[in-house]
Amino acid sequence: MKPAATHARPSFRRGDEVTLVIDRLAYGGRGVGRIDGYVVFVPDTAPGDRARVRLRRVKPSFAEADLVEVESPSALRTVPPCPHFGPCGGCVWQHLGYADQLRAKESIVRESLAHLARLRDVEVGPILEAADPWAYRNKMEFTFHPDGTLGLHRRGAFDQVAPIDACLIQSAEANGVLRVVREWADASGLSRYDARDHTGLLRQVVIREGKRTGEIMVALIATAPAVPGIRELAGRLTAAAPRVASVLLGVNPGPSDGLALTTVAVIAGRPYIMEELAGLRFRIGLETFFQTNTAQAERLIEVVETLAGVGGGETVYDLYCGVGTFSLALARRAGRVYGLEIVTPAVDAARENAALNGIGNAEFIPGDVRRVLPDLVSRVGSPDLLVLDPPRSGAGSRVMRKIIGANAPRIVYVSCNPTTLAPDLGELVGAGYAIRTVQPLDLFPHTHHVECVAILDRGALPQPA
Repeated sequence: MKPAATHARPSFRRGDEVTLVIDRLAYGGRGVGRIDGYVVFVPDTAPGDRARVRLRRVKPSFAEADLVEVESPSALRTVPPCPHFGPCGGCVWQHLGYADQLRAKESIVRESLAHLARLRDVEVGPILEAADPWAYRNKMEFTFHPDGTLGLHRRGAFDQVAPIDACLIQSAEANGVLRVVREWADASGLSRYDARDHTGLLRQVVIREGKRTGEIMVALIATAPAVPGIRELAGRLTAAAPRVASVLLGVNPGPSDGLALTTVAVIAGRPYIMEELAGLRFRIGLETFFQTNTAQAERLIEVVETLAGVGGGETVYDLYCGVGTFSLALARRAGRVYGLEIVTPAVDAARENAALNGIGNAEFIPGDVRRVLPDLVSRVGSPDLLVLDPPRSGAGSRVMRKIIGANAPRIVYVSCNPTTLAPDLGELVGAGYAIRTVQPLDLFPHTHHVECVAILDRGALPQPA
């Protein structure tokens, strides 16, 4: 028998410059080009670009490169409207029209299912676009830098910040708040946190906005609880922006911005703002997880409700329930809803939100899904519907085995990462579930991120070999 043909990897080395044509976009935002079948990932490119690139990482099956020059630009390219695009690490696709971004995201969902889980015949619905791809974010985090800058991290650099005067994916009101904070910080003379030597006082400013209620929260994050002049800042904010309902001081003395706050103090107003979503009211605190695109989050709930098909009397499990976004929406028709969440403050918030909305048939349980789920099944039996919305890393094999063991006839899987959704769905299919459809939604215009809702029904279990 003749051996299968193999493609030898071109003999490239780090630092080599090559010219290639970009044929598509990959999850992560980079363009994909090929040299005799050898894959090269290149940021800041568009399908159709002929680009000269410099290899910076060379592997047997692929390489990563930096863009040197676009020798012949793609017809898909457009002028980014934001003057900060490029150095800023926020948006990665402003050089593409919105329709082309949507096509790329839908393709990424299909490719992830096919290549990562061999799910090639799955029905993928047309992506649900945002009505307005600008000024959509209800939360932004801006970082102080020792050089006096206040802005967003530069792409790929934890210790560098691109100055941002105004961000086009947050509202004009939020940009006005950012301007007030910048002016106060410049006049205060207070030190800014240095991510390399871990010194300095001012770290970040977080702006949260209730898109439906109009309320705004402003939180200054510092390394110590004593910040001279912070009450003056609160006065400036409430005078300049009457919609500011909450001014907070959060303390993070640790080395990473991602660490939990040790304390949160109310400087003015309330410790939370109110928001409305799909006919429900929510209290949003500084550390509360809440979808950052309010308008598209409402469409996400509509999709989940429609696909779930809850008609009355069902028992529903909601895994990774957060503050109860799906739990409370589904509880309006279900018989009983059980929300599982490992973050205790989120569980407390979910219980408060249930009481706020007069919902008495939802129970929220703190703990690791892997451990709590089997106990819940033992206590109340298998659910009629199981919903899960895990973090970007996905649920993973150990949790998926517990979900399969829960024996729900229908599963709705909500995901913000198609590359982790695919293998998790593959496990469910292997256990006898059939995917009815996968519905992508764009909650994050101008980024590579894409939300998906998958609905699965239990079929005949696979027979042993």
